[in-house]
Amino acid sequence: MLYGNQNVRSALSHMAKSRRLAQTFLFYGDNGLGKKTLAQWLAMRLLCTEPDAPCGQCKNCRTIQKNTHPDVIWAEHSGKLGGFSVETVRRICAEAVIAPNSGERKVYIFADCDRMDIRSQNILLKIIEEPPAFAYFIFTASARQSLLPTILSRLVPFGLAPCSEAETLQALTEHGFAQEDAQEAIQCFHGNIGQCIGYLEEEGVRRLVSLTKDAVRCIINKNEYDLLKTFFQVGSDRNQTLRLLQLLDQVFRDAMVLRMSASLPCISCDPDGAGLLSGKLSGAGGQHDHKCIGKALAAVQANVNVQLILSALCAELIAGK
Repeated sequence: MLYGNQNVRSALSHMAKSRRLAQTFLFYGDNGLGKKTLAQWLAMRLLCTEPDAPCGQCKNCRTIQKNTHPDVIWAEHSGKLGGFSVETVRRICAEAVIAPNSGERKVYIFADCDRMDIRSQNILLKIIEEPPAFAYFIFTASARQSLLPTILSRLVPFGLAPCSEAETLQALTEHGFAQEDAQEAIQCFHGNIGQCIGYLEEEGVRRLVSLTKDAVRCIINKNEYDLLKTFFQVGSDRNQTLRLLQLLDQVFRDAMVLRMSASLPCISCDPDGAGLLSGKLSGAGGQHDHKCIGKALAAVQANVNVQLILSALCAELIAGK
């Protein structure tokens, strides 16, 4: 079941009913907002055989939900960075001109395109510029900037927003979680249903939240040694380091927002820490720390040694106070 982003679904349905549906889309936003779920919903909307599409009950809808429909193709990720190889993209471009197997349309979904390299995007450009009438392409990414301007100019982008906390609570309880546990997850991840589910189901996510909170207290107390120990608990795991830095950056964002007004909503996993940090930060200091974390994130993605990155960041964050 889909929750939230009713405006996006309404816009897509209106485009379809008026026969003005584009053939290439981008759904973008934070991890956990349901981008891939929405991509699957749109595929169902395109291939459903019932008037009230997507019905969720016809053969096409059911096989799409099971990821077994021959005309809904999820592009395969490859490599350490989880991108799409040139060979994969070339094969899809060659197959895209072949008529659908069992209906009038076929859909290609490129999920999580944040690390899609330039070569693969340039190969895709031709088929996106002049797609066969029956072919549709859906991309998902955390940000629009993940795709080249030449790609972006040929698609319709939709940004996804978090659900309300009431919708999130409903979704989590319907998913089988106890209300008390659901409330705990919402305190950390607010209206992001996917991240709330990850918090409730994965020990690793709860550990990262705990490490983020510990790191914030170390920064507030200017305790460089304990901050370094906290950072090093992620070891050399690049993905865990990326996630820890992203969570920490959100706390700094909240701290800067709270400096302007204590009534503004928080988005981080540590609103209490953000409140304490807001009293310690100057405007220039907050910008400095945000830039330092951004530089560290870029270095992790560039394959620089993780422990060297964290050591340097630790010194910069403490010195910036």
